[in-house]
Amino acid sequence: MYKLFISLRYLRSRKISFFAVAGVAVGVMTLIVVLSVMNGFDRELRSRIRGTLAHIIVTKGGMYGLDNYKQVIEKIKDFDHVAACAPYVEGPALIKIRGRKEFVYFKGIDPFAESHVSDFESYIAPFGNQPGDLLETHGEKHTASAFGGTELLRIGPGDPESSPLSFIQNGEQIVLVTLKDWDKISVKAFIVAGKFRSGMYDFDKSYVYIPLAVAQELVGTKEKDAVTGISVKLDNYHYAPEVKDQLQAALGFEYFVQTWEDARKTFLIAVMMERRVMAFILFFIIVVAGFNILAILTMIVLEKSKDIGILKALGATTQGIMSIFLLNGLLIGCIGTSIGVAIGLLIVYRINWLENFLYNVSGWRPFPPEIYYFNQIPTEVNALGIILIVSIAIASSVIFSIYPALRAARLDPVETLRYE
Repeated sequence: MYKLFISLRYLRSRKISFFAVAGVAVGVMTLIVVLSVMNGFDRELRSRIRGTLAHIIVTKGGMYGLDNYKQVIEKIKDFDHVAACAPYVEGPALIKIRGRKEFVYFKGIDPFAESHVSDFESYIAPFGNQPGDLLETHGEKHTASAFGGTELLRIGPGDPESSPLSFIQNGEQIVLVTLKDWDKISVKAFIVAGKFRSGMYDFDKSYVYIPLAVAQELVGTKEKDAVTGISVKLDNYHYAPEVKDQLQAALGFEYFVQTWEDARKTFLIAVMMERRVMAFILFFIIVVAGFNILAILTMIVLEKSKDIGILKALGATTQGIMSIFLLNGLLIGCIGTSIGVAIGLLIVYRINWLENFLYNVSGWRPFPPEIYYFNQIPTEVNALGIILIVSIAIASSVIFSIYPALRAARLDPVETLRYE
């Protein structure tokens, strides 16, 4: 009992100990805030990437090599957990909009089928469009419709809802130029019938939706009735690896079956590595706090050497003296960690309020929505992550108190009290 009493007395008597507590608190707070925000960004990015793709994608050799897709779809639908399928034709093209030319990708879809396998319908809904609008034709020439991404159709600053004149208007003509049968140039005009916004800048900047039949005609696969691939939605993505393996075995080696995570594997790995590297770098804040604990406790040992000598003369054991300073490190770690967790969680749950306050005061927004496409800063508190942070912070505090504790335990009471 006397060990805890002395440890608390040393901590209260030395105001510099509060700097050690503050160091641990800042390290824990920073890790919680940064990792929660990065987890939120990861969750939102995965959600938005998933929205542009289906759970499983089935393709065949070549860009437009799946020429028996209707039979394949019927075969896929017989598998357990398959909820919907949708064919698509996808390829590169040059687009001409109001005289400017850009490189884009077109995606030919059946809008009704696509709505069941991806978030297509939710992308066009804010602009008053419905899936069937993509199948409408215009004028005497029966020009096909097209939906363009908001960033592709942008001609000025602003948001589509608040500044509609900053975007190409419905009814304007665009022209797509691509290869047909790999040896001809195919040119076709479309009428802009609507816009879409997925929240992924690259997708909104580079993609155009057009009707499936028109896309087949554009690339010369109409007669073969061929497509690029088939999008498959499951009733539960948890079964994706199992269904993927089953489809691959049933369809054969000519087909390539992958999940949306396989399709974006490089990007997802890059995001995961960035999060881990950030956590590793920020961990050194706790290491610095640990060295701070080591220096402060070593200073206390030097200043309290007489007290330690008296304790040993009164019968305190070497283990007892060690325990006093190890308890010091443990108390600093526990108190600092508790404060850090409390402040960190408070900042995480109020981070959007803090950002709005900063914006109203200074006019500067740390996370501009026009860049990140987030109306709010996404956060996700991971209970297991917090437990790991707390454990590392407390363990570091105890580990860095070992040296001062050993130094105190090795003090010779005769030498310390010789001149007292």
